[in-house]
Amino acid sequence: MGLFRPYERSASDAAEPEPTPASTENPAKPARKDAPTPSRREAEAARRERLNPTLSAKEMRVKERSAKNALRDEQFARTESAPGKVLMRDFVDSRKSISQWSMPILMVTLAVSLVISSLSTDAALAVTWFTYSLFILIAADLFMMWRKYKRLAAERLPKEPLKGLLGYMINRAINLRRLRLPAPRVKPGDTI
Repeated sequence: MGLFRPYERSASDAAEPEPTPASTENPAKPARKDAPTPSRREAEAARRERLNPTLSAKEMRVKERSAKNALRDEQFARTESAPGKVLMRDFVDSRKSISQWSMPILMVTLAVSLVISSLSTDAALAVTWFTYSLFILIAADLFMMWRKYKRLAAERLPKEPLKGLLGYMINRAINLRRLRLPAPRVKPGDTI
């Protein structure tokens, strides 16, 4: 049998019938539509609605609140990732100090002074002196902590400015450990 010679084909090849198309529809005619074509104005309005959907007042408030929360979280993460703040957080969290217990102690002292002040003036005076001495201890602790941090920052981050870190340190140091944000990464007593 010759492949390119039609006159040499075998009889078996010629006997095979050619397949007929399965669909009997006319391919020149388009398929029937279920709905009319939208006008240009309707198509543009539908596209605008997909891009900027009209929301109810409640949905708008929810969307705005979630956008504000996402922005706040992003800004918080950006400011808290500064190298000076990271080192400060680890430094404060690795210390055991009286400053972190200052708020609970002061609250208990206030409650005791309210009860005792009506009973005895000498006891009220003792509670007052205790409160003042606690303030002096906290101030001395924070002062020593700041001096140690400045030395540590000079060694590890010599070009990083210290602006704003004193207030950040005080705020973090007087908070209870479990209330600190971001959460502590190091345990008390760990070396940083």
